[in-house]
Amino acid sequence: MTFRALTILAAAALATLVVHDAAAAKPLLRGKAAPAVETAAPVSAIDYPIYDGVVDPVTAAIRAALADAGTKGGFLDKRDAAGVADYYAQQGYTPVWTVDGKFSDQAKAIIARIKNAADDGLDPAQYLLPPADLGQAMAATAAEIAGSDVELSDAIVTYARHAHSGRLDPADVSPNFSYKSRLLDPHDVLQTMLQASDVEAAMTAFSPHHPEFLALRAKLAEIRDQPQEQQVIIPDGPTLKPGANDPRVALLRQRLKDTDTPTDPNFYDVTLADTVKAWQSSAGLKADGLLGRGSLVVLNKVPANPVNTILANMERWRWMADDLGRFYVRVNIPNFNLDIYRDGKVVYTTRIVVGQTDKQTPIFSDEIRIVDVNPTWNVPASIAVKEMLPKLMSNPASLSQYQIFVNYTGRFQAVDPTQVDWSSVDMRRVQIKQPPGDDNALGSIKFLFPNPYAVYLHDTNSKSFFQRDFRALSHGCMRVQNPWDFASVLLAGEPNVTVGQLKAMVGGSEQQIDLAHHVPVHITYFTAWVDDAGNLQLRDDVYGHDRRMEQLLGLS
Repeated sequence: MTFRALTILAAAALATLVVHDAAAAKPLLRGKAAPAVETAAPVSAIDYPIYDGVVDPVTAAIRAALADAGTKGGFLDKRDAAGVADYYAQQGYTPVWTVDGKFSDQAKAIIARIKNAADDGLDPAQYLLPPADLGQAMAATAAEIAGSDVELSDAIVTYARHAHSGRLDPADVSPNFSYKSRLLDPHDVLQTMLQASDVEAAMTAFSPHHPEFLALRAKLAEIRDQPQEQQVIIPDGPTLKPGANDPRVALLRQRLKDTDTPTDPNFYDVTLADTVKAWQSSAGLKADGLLGRGSLVVLNKVPANPVNTILANMERWRWMADDLGRFYVRVNIPNFNLDIYRDGKVVYTTRIVVGQTDKQTPIFSDEIRIVDVNPTWNVPASIAVKEMLPKLMSNPASLSQYQIFVNYTGRFQAVDPTQVDWSSVDMRRVQIKQPPGDDNALGSIKFLFPNPYAVYLHDTNSKSFFQRDFRALSHGCMRVQNPWDFASVLLAGEPNVTVGQLKAMVGGSEQQIDLAHHVPVHITYFTAWVDDAGNLQLRDDVYGHDRRMEQLLGLS
């Protein structure tokens, strides 16, 4: 018998003794104080109600089991303890899952389902389950009935929270995660499972319903028991391209599982080029059919344990809102891309540049509310101090295309940078702005979703970065490769402005247009997903979030 069961048994026995002795001394009436009972020690931890009869031992034991729930050493998570206790209170502290000292068929089905939590990407070992055969071999004691009943409620509520909201607090992974808490009500969870006609469906419904999550769940089941294949490695050498004849071409065919059977497997033919292009496109690379050093590094990379990567990504899906919107924008940082979704389908995609590894793009959800044409770039203080101050100290005229303001007398005034001693300036009193124009770092348009991080989507005057495969190159904001194409899809049906009207504004003064239709935008971090062909796609863990999550989840 566990220590907890012993504790419950002792409390139940003591509670029964107190009531029995009190009843023997003098009948108790509801609302009247009980006389002192010298033969029994007081049970201060449990506030028993006064009844006209003996307190039921199971009821007393359930109250004892719940007394320390949520406290240090208690078996219920403090976030769930109050809700579970309230649920039992509403049931009069009677058992929920047992009938005549045995688990109901409903309870047994729930226990069996939680034992299969690994199918949901969860850890069954985290759910302390009572034995399903309670009371079958021999009659269960009041303490055993109470302890098992509450234990199952605890397991149900904990499972539901993990399935729906995740096992980790996003803030423990990185302060750059800013997802809102989405905890379920324990009372609703227990009532749902008590009334469920289909236990399997009800338990599965706690997990996300997003197609991407369901696809990862199915892929997890598919690969979990598969032996790892020995990956074919292609040696370094000259760029492989159509027309080449090289022994490495035969290895390339094996690596990509090319089903073509050419006369000479070492010859790089047009059919193989199409296969290479399809792979490059699926890997987020430039689809040119040339297998140079960059593509070769990606192709040869031995992936991390895909099971652990899938589990980390499933956990992040649990942090997402249940409803992403009928029409929304989703940025995926590790894939360096942006998609627009309508009714669950991608209707537009483009490349983006995201924050550097030491200037990470934050991960959160918001709404695009404003379009800014001919934007002014208000240089962030960190960039002003780390990048622009050294330039001003070396050559004050180097920032001639910027406007510089200094707070001398309580308000900011424009200054000639050549007339300032930059070695003694307090940069907290300096503002640097880049006015609209062809050289503006934000290009001709930006898309605002006001947020604490001051990041946004924007055009850029530096287009060369989009040709790179690795694009974690910005200070945190997201640069859009084709901002006007993006705007055309984003603003379709927007009554306040058309893309044609926006383009006509380019070259003039800065203008901000409030959108009548706010569009949800989700900045996400997914390194694993299943593509339309059913293939598992994996991307580099650019910011190290997978590694941190795997550690916290006990996977590494």
